[in-house]
Amino acid sequence: MGLHHVGLAVSNLSAARRFYEDTAQLEVLPERTVCPEQPVQPVDSLVLKAPNGCLELMQFKETAPIDGLAVIGPGITHACFQAPAEEALFEKFIQAQAKSVSIGEPPIDLNGQGVRYAYARDPDGSMFEVEALDVPQFEGPIWLAHIALVTPDIDEAIAFYETLLGVGPYGRVNKVMGPRFDEVTGIEGVRIRAAWFNTGNMILEFWQFIQPETPALPVDRAFSDAGYNTFALEVGDLDAEVARLAASNLFPVAPMTNGQGAKEVFFNDPDGNVFSLIETSEAAVLRVADLKQIDWLPSPARPVINKS
Repeated sequence: MGLHHVGLAVSNLSAARRFYEDTAQLEVLPERTVCPEQPVQPVDSLVLKAPNGCLELMQFKETAPIDGLAVIGPGITHACFQAPAEEALFEKFIQAQAKSVSIGEPPIDLNGQGVRYAYARDPDGSMFEVEALDVPQFEGPIWLAHIALVTPDIDEAIAFYETLLGVGPYGRVNKVMGPRFDEVTGIEGVRIRAAWFNTGNMILEFWQFIQPETPALPVDRAFSDAGYNTFALEVGDLDAEVARLAASNLFPVAPMTNGQGAKEVFFNDPDGNVFSLIETSEAAVLRVADLKQIDWLPSPARPVINKS
């Protein structure tokens, strides 16, 4: 299992390609898409590959730039790029017309452990994070480290994703706060609860804002709205996973699709985020087995957690 790809709706595919490909040094795959179908079919799309993960950029007829999903969510608020500090990646994004969310002098050192953090928005208003690392634990210039889901109920979200992934979070904190976090998030007096799951190649990060409070509302966005619209988890046996989840009263929201060497089925999590499970064959455009792994963190494991 692993995080197969992340979907990002954009208003101008060519402009988004230039922004992400050139700045983050991502590889453009020759195929337009990694999956046979989406809940709403884009007019055009392309796939950008980092050593350990992929972004699928999708342009829809009606997609337009937005003010941007609030930092406090709810929903999939950002993707994170990790790079060696000498790459000066955040500064390069700013030069490419990104708008900083962080205040002060980002990227910002939170804890003196050789990592500096900053948040910004791309030209469509979609937020992303840059982590500048003094001593990266990976080879290659830039990794797609994680996606962040902000939820009004992190306990419910963790329980759901434990069942989905079959493992608990490798890290969890209930009191993230302080002036440096204010600078990173651009919010005065911020307080956050957080948790992290390692899918193998990328991290799923969960936040709940306590101050200011994440709205207790379901995610309400069209699939074609600018921003992160879905993510896909690769599994070894899709039919078995669908059956396993049905036993926990989790059912697909659309029929299974099959094509391009992949089978895929879409679900909603408790907050309304769209995600899919995908099974690939050797004919697939992209397979998690071909991506680099995060081998310095606790790894995913089977079987499914026993709740009894």
